[in-house]
Amino acid sequence: MKFGASSFLHYFEERAKEADAVIVEARDGDDGFFASKAREASAVVVIGRKVGPEVIRGLEKCEIILALSVGYDCIDVAAATERGIPVCHLPAYCTDDVASHAMALLLTLTRKIPLFVSQLRKGRWDYNIGKPLYNYRGKILGIVGLGRIGRAVVPKAKGFGMEVSAYDPYLDDDIFDRLGVQRRYELDDLLRESDFITIHAPLTGETLRMIDARAIGLLKPHAVLVNTARGEILDEAALCEALREKRIGGAGLDVVDNEPFTPDNPLYSLDNAVVTPHVAWYSEESFRNSMAQSMDEVVGVLNGHRPRSIVNPEVLWKGGRG
Repeated sequence: MKFGASSFLHYFEERAKEADAVIVEARDGDDGFFASKAREASAVVVIGRKVGPEVIRGLEKCEIILALSVGYDCIDVAAATERGIPVCHLPAYCTDDVASHAMALLLTLTRKIPLFVSQLRKGRWDYNIGKPLYNYRGKILGIVGLGRIGRAVVPKAKGFGMEVSAYDPYLDDDIFDRLGVQRRYELDDLLRESDFITIHAPLTGETLRMIDARAIGLLKPHAVLVNTARGEILDEAALCEALREKRIGGAGLDVVDNEPFTPDNPLYSLDNAVVTPHVAWYSEESFRNSMAQSMDEVVGVLNGHRPRSIVNPEVLWKGGRG
C-alpha cells in the first residue's frame, strides 16, 4: 500500500490487525516497483499515484483499490471492473474544508488582497490602487458541479448576499430547487452570466479541458475563476493568456496541471492569480477523517462486508473478481 504521509503508518498498521492484515509500503520507486509490491496485496491504497491497467492486471489477490481522496481519476476504473475489483474513494472526508477554501480564494482575489499586501510591503498605503472594488450582494456565483462540495458552497455564498447558479447535467431539478439554486442547462450560459465561477466537478473524459480557451472567452471581463477540483479540467495555457491580457478579473487555483507547482510556471508571475499547494482538503479534522474512513473501508471489505463508497458497483453484481 502507498500512503501520502508517514504519520498514517502506525495508525494503519494497528487498524490492519482488525483484518489480520499487515501494511507494506511502496511510497517510493517507479511503477514497476509499485506493481511488484502490489501484486500480492489484498488491498491497494493510493493517493495520487496512477494505478493503470498493467498494474491492475498483475493484482492476484486484491479485494479493493482505494483512492485516499475525493477524486479517483488516478485509478483505471474500467480495468479494475474488468478484473472484478471494487474501486472506492473518500467522497465526504473534507467537503466543508474544500468549500471554505474555494470561498477564501474567491474573496482573496475579489478584494485584491495580494495587490494590497504587495504594495504595503513597498511602503504604499493607498486604497486607490485597488479600484474598482465591489461588494457581493446580488452578484452571481456560478458553480460547475453540484455534488457534495458544490452544495456546501451554496450557503457560504448566500451568506455574502450572492445569487447562486449551477451547471450539473447529472442531477434532477428538485436538487436545485431544494438548494435555492438557479439551474443552467448549458455550461456556456453559466459562464456568460456569472461574476464568479467555482469548479467542483470530477475529472473525467467529459470534463477534461472543459474550461478551454473558448469557454474562458465567454467570461465577463471582471469574472474570477476558482478551481479546487483538478487542474486538468482547465486549459492552463489559455487561462494564463487570459490573465496576462487582463481579459478576466483573476483566478484562484488550488490545483494545477503539473504538481508540485514550480516557480517557472507562468502563473507564478501573474498578479491576478493566486495559487495554493493543493491544500483545500486539509484541516486537522479532515486529516483524521481520511485515516479513519479509509481504514473503515479497507477493514470492512477484507472482513467480507460490502464497500461503502464504491464507484463500480457492477463488480458486486458479477459475483467478485474475474
